[in-house]
Amino acid sequence: MKVELNNTENESKLIIKKCHICGHIMESAHEVQKCGKCKKSFLPVNYFSKVHSKSQKEFEQLFAQGHEIHEEDLIKGLTVLW
Repeated sequence: MKVELNNTENESKLIIKKCHICGHIMESAHEVQKCGKCKKSFLPVNYFSKVHSKSQKEFEQLFAQGHEIHEEDLIKGLTVLW
């Protein structure tokens, strides 16, 4: 069985992330900054390829929307795009 998803450029991909500390599963159209269960903070997917921020607001802007992330950017086993 083949499943096809029709995402247009205006639709964001769903990011599904598993917390590497407590195992909690989260879904969002934008990168999750903290675990909803244990409150562990996460870094953005492309953190090391982006400019390091000097303020909290600049840091928050490093977190991408689902449509801005590519499969090869993800940590296998912890994050998936849907």
